[in-house]
Amino acid sequence: MDDTQQAHHKHPRGEGNPASLSMAIAEKSALHASYMPFIKDGGLFVPTTEKFGLHDEVVLHLRLVEDGKKLLIPGRVVWISPGIGQRGTSPGVGLQFTGEHRFRVKQFIEEMLGDLLKQPASNPAY
Repeated sequence: MDDTQQAHHKHPRGEGNPASLSMAIAEKSALHASYMPFIKDGGLFVPTTEKFGLHDEVVLHLRLVEDGKKLLIPGRVVWISPGIGQRGTSPGVGLQFTGEHRFRVKQFIEEMLGDLLKQPASNPAY
């Protein structure tokens, strides 16, 4: 069962306005599957059927159900998965963390994942 919810596009994109996506992650294993440690400054895969281009600016509203935390993460699209891939991956985008707090966001997520980071995700979302 997938512990991530489909991301929802909140605001129409206009010139200079970043798109807005939201995602809730219920368990640490789902966060591990969505986290993209190979992206410079850290990144997350966000399942969505919205169409994005590389380098589109996005604000991610991330809710970590287990902790009750809500994070507002500015990001940039650096990965696009158009649909069902060979491993059954969902359509979505990989967001690279941007903004002045990107290192704190990366550090926070990596601290949450702890020892899970030392092993590859068994079923990556991307």
